[in-house]
Amino acid sequence: GAESDSSARYPPPRCHPGTRLKVLERCLHFIATCTGKQKIRWVVGFAGVGKSAIMQSVADSPNLPVTCHVCVFFSINGRDNGTKAIITLCYQLAVKSGPYRELIEGEVARDPSLLQSSMPVQFEKFIIEPFIHKSQLLNSPERILIIIDGLDECKNPRTQQELLRLISDFCITYPSSPLVWLIASRPESHITSIFARADVMPTYEKEEIQVDSDESRADVEKLLREKLKEIKGGSNSFDPHSNWPEEKDFLKLAEAAGGLFAYADTVTRYI
Repeated sequence: GAESDSSARYPPPRCHPGTRLKVLERCLHFIATCTGKQKIRWVVGFAGVGKSAIMQSVADSPNLPVTCHVCVFFSINGRDNGTKAIITLCYQLAVKSGPYRELIEGEVARDPSLLQSSMPVQFEKFIIEPFIHKSQLLNSPERILIIIDGLDECKNPRTQQELLRLISDFCITYPSSPLVWLIASRPESHITSIFARADVMPTYEKEEIQVDSDESRADVEKLLREKLKEIKGGSNSFDPHSNWPEEKDFLKLAEAAGGLFAYADTVTRYI
């Protein structure tokens, strides 16, 4: 249920049309142009700023400059077991790539216990060996995007750190790898401490989603205006020529929401 198109997440959060355009453009540009060790884009921001919507919109983008993409959308609502992250990603890769599937089937047939192995063992067998040591068997994939959303919602902070270490070490050790990583999280101290390490810093670019930036406020205001317009148009209680909501009331809502998409979404649902 952690995939981008899973029924367990339907309907998934997405960026409202016409919002977050600059953030999405920067993410897509990074995916298309990143080279060497710097293969991670860390999308970081506090709760409610719309990180998951951004990640979903990237996954859904028709302009995604990759051979294929796979996703894990963590959630405290039942999708928080980080030890399943690697096999969740690799299952999706196996579905999308025949050569990769053949490699993984061979490994699991030889040793079925791999499906219950530790994350480092699974990362070695399902990521490093196929994409580094046996890459010639994969028909030279150009670029593959791996999206990990809500890392902080994985229930064990140590698992979160271990996953980050595996990914960053991979980027450092194998800079010619075709894998690009898009990781979203809140700025929890145990996560920021990993990204602050001197050896990890060359592996990523940071995309900080500010709550009160002009860009965020403008996008939330656009969302509010269009949602309220939908409410008015879908109700028989209004004179279609009436001025609802009054501008002073709208400005109160916009000011209260600031740059928090979660606030705007909640208040329009309530109305």
